[in-house]
Order: sequence, then C-alpha cells, then structure tokens
Amino acid sequence: TNTKNAAEATERNHIDRIQHPERVAARAAEVVPPTRKELPTVKEFSARFMDEYLPRQKPTERDAKNQILDGSLLPFFGLTRIDVLACDQSIVNRYIATHKGATKTLNNRLAVLSTLLTYAGPKGCNLIPQHGLSLHVDDVAAEIIAVPPGDVAKLIEAATDARYKVGVLLANDAGFRIGEIRGAQWTDIKDGRITIRRAIDTKNRVGAPKHNRIRTVKLSKALVAALAKLPRRGLWIVSRLEDGGILGYDAMREGIHAVYVRAGVKVPVSESGKTMPWHSLRHSFGTECAARGVPVTEIQRLMGHADIKTTMRYVTVNQAQLDAAIERAFDHADPKGPTVGPETGEERAESRSSTVI
Repeated sequence: TNTKNAAEATERNHIDRIQHPERVAARAAEVVPPTRKELPTVKEFSARFMDEYLPRQKPTERDAKNQILDGSLLPFFGLTRIDVLACDQSIVNRYIATHKGATKTLNNRLAVLSTLLTYAGPKGCNLIPQHGLSLHVDDVAAEIIAVPPGDVAKLIEAATDARYKVGVLLANDAGFRIGEIRGAQWTDIKDGRITIRRAIDTKNRVGAPKHNRIRTVKLSKALVAALAKLPRRGLWIVSRLEDGGILGYDAMREGIHAVYVRAGVKVPVSESGKTMPWHSLRHSFGTECAARGVPVTEIQRLMGHADIKTTMRYVTVNQAQLDAAIERAFDHADPKGPTVGPETGEERAESRSSTVI
C-alpha cells in the first residue's frame, strides 16, 4: 500500500465525518445488514392460526383442531420455532415415539400439525418454505367393529321406541353416522330414497355431513316399514318426544345403550376403549355391502368417505368371505359343479336380517 495515499484518505475521511456525519451514517447502514426478525414458536404462531385459519372451518372441525392443539401438539412442539420444526423430521419422530394410542388418532394429530405448517408456508402466511416433513404413519388398519347381523336383528326387536328402531336401521341399512341420523328430515325422503344433506354435532349445531359428502341412499324394505310407523312430530325424523325438536346427542347415546341392554347385545368398544353403539352399526352397513359384492367405489359413495383407502378396510375385513366364494366357484371335488344348497342366492339374501340397500 502507498503510505502517503493512505494517510491522505484517512485525513479526508476524518474531515468528512466532522463536516457531514449524515453521510457516514448512511454508508454504515448500507454496510451493516438489517437484523433478521426471529420467527415465532409453534405456540406463538398457533394463536394466529386459530384467529385467521380456523374460523373458516366448520364448528366441529374448529373444535376438533383446537382440542388437538391444546391437548397434544402445543405441549410437545409449543416452544420449538416454527421454521426449525418445518425442516427437522427428528422432532416429529420423537413426538410419534411418545404416542401410545391408536394410529388413527396419531394421524389425526399429525394432520392438524401439517395444516398449521402449510398455513405458515408459501400458500398461507409465507413465513417459512413449504415443509417436507413426513406427517403420516402407516400401520395395520384399525379393526372394523361391526355389529353381527343376528345382533342387529335383536336390537331392532328390542327397540320398543319407534325412533330408535328407525335410528338403528338408518345406521345399519343406510350407513348413517349419529350426527346424520339426528340431522335427517322428513323432506329428505323422496321416491324411496333418502338424501343425507346435513349433520348435527354434539352442541346441536347444524352443518354439512362429514367431508361435505351429500349422498343419496335407497331405503331398505325394513326402513320403509319402520318409517311408516314413526309418528311425525315436526321437521326432524328422529326427534324429541315432547316437541319434535332436535334430539340431544347424549340422550340419543343413552337411548341406544338402553336398547343394547334390553336386547342382551354387548356394546362394541373401539381399540381406544370408546363405546361405539351407533358407529358400529354404520360399520355393519359397510361390511355387509362388501360381503355382498358391492364395488368398493360404490361403497365409498354410499358411506360418504373422502378417501377410498378408508373404504378398502371393509373389503379387507371380508377377505374370508371372498376366499369362501372362490372355493364355492371352483370346487372340483364334485364334477357337477359347486353345491349351492337348498336355498337359492335370492332366498338366502331374504332370510338374512334386513341389510339390503
């Protein structure tokens, strides 16, 4: 370096600092990078998520997501910065390792986490890049807990209250969920079919069916007969006795439990220990459809499933029936062909409980 030139430059800079301090400040601002604002933690961002994203959802979905956030996700991920979580699969893996319940429950929680991170990403608040985390656990499908046809017949016989007889048949013969049974109106019935247009949640809020899947199902003969004997007390098919209003969720569960007791049928229990008096009857509808050879895509539409993988579980449950069908069709022990038995296929179908769609 040239010592003379360096000295002269230093002198000029010194004079410039004294005479024009604003220039020095401007140059310093150009050189020093701005301080990056630290991104929020998962708990901090969840408040924004609840205020901005959740109000767009149906009330039941908001309640479910809030419960998952407060009860499971925030206690584990709450203090983690959202950008750190979005790029670190090991944090998620540790959360998965701590889970002790059903796989379906875990995947429901991971789905809420995925929704939160997606909202923080480019398609939402644009705070973080699109996450590449694996937020689903593959496992053996949960057991389908269905009420056997013989027990369904006992429940129908034991339902001395016509409302519960219709309710059992709506679940077993038409695949209704409990909220859809409570939300069914007389005007939904037309030309021997019933359309599932709405569902009522545990807080008596009326909304669309799950996954917004409006669907129409043909009434079985047993359901037509039961509906004909049910007094019309108002708008709702299964309603309160006193005024025809919405039948409460708890009252409906207590009522069906009483029917199980009267029928001498054990109330089905899920793998998580939750009793499933109504939903197991819906499972009976799915398994019966699969057993009778209804195509899986049609079962999906009838049951209102968003994902055909859910419907495929019913086909898997009935693998034994499918194996038996092959044995009957290709039984070469008798050169005259398989033995059908004393009844025709139609006669056997008629002899079973009223589960034909």
